[in-house]
Amino acid sequence: MKKFIAGLLFGIILCGAVGAATLYEAQPATFKVMVNGKEFNSDPPALVVEGRTYLPLRAMGEALGVPINWNQELNQAEVGNQAAVADTNQYSRNNPAPLDTVQIYTKENKYSDDDYTISMRILETVRGEKAMKMLIEANMFNDEPQEGYEYVLAKVSVSALNVENDGAFTLNDYDFTAFSSNNEEMPQEFVVEPEPAFEGKIYAGGNAEGWICVLVRKNDSNPKLAYGLDYDGRGGIWFALQ
Repeated sequence: MKKFIAGLLFGIILCGAVGAATLYEAQPATFKVMVNGKEFNSDPPALVVEGRTYLPLRAMGEALGVPINWNQELNQAEVGNQAAVADTNQYSRNNPAPLDTVQIYTKENKYSDDDYTISMRILETVRGEKAMKMLIEANMFNDEPQEGYEYVLAKVSVSALNVENDGAFTLNDYDFTAFSSNNEEMPQEFVVEPEPAFEGKIYAGGNAEGWICVLVRKNDSNPKLAYGLDYDGRGGIWFALQ
């Protein structure tokens, strides 16, 4: 059955472009659309307009594994990961990156061949009683924090951009250090994190996410987290924990 579409047809243009001010005749496609070797079916179906093929944006995104979101506040469709990417050296110990901000970290060591470049961000944090509840659910033998402190669980997302000599990047919570708002290093206390824990290996092009756990002072409203500090405290990337 023929349909008439005026204005901008919200979809992916496979070839050419359609004028926004003209009335066009559209029909469901009578041919198969293959995505990564599999037939692509959607509701509404693919449409053919003036010899050009259009596919629903959200359905196509799901087929390709690309997130599609509608931002009501900004009145815009957003394709892919919309997390802010930090400029080099934009954030520091005294200006840690906000939640959901991507930072790039490169490890270079002239004495070894395990150099790598990753992107990292903190997706969310859980603190205090809620964090303790999650830890008890993960392992009933997890201890309460020492007096004056509480736990912060941080969900970390990481992507391996490059690993030297085709090696693997190892996810390890020991590479993180928590600091107070006035730059005092926090003590470490070992617990079993909720699943997924921040552990395992990924090769270049791989992605992973998982929980890490750190101690912070109860009365500190602005603790921060460092990743990849040198032995002398230099380098690394810094994240806010709220």
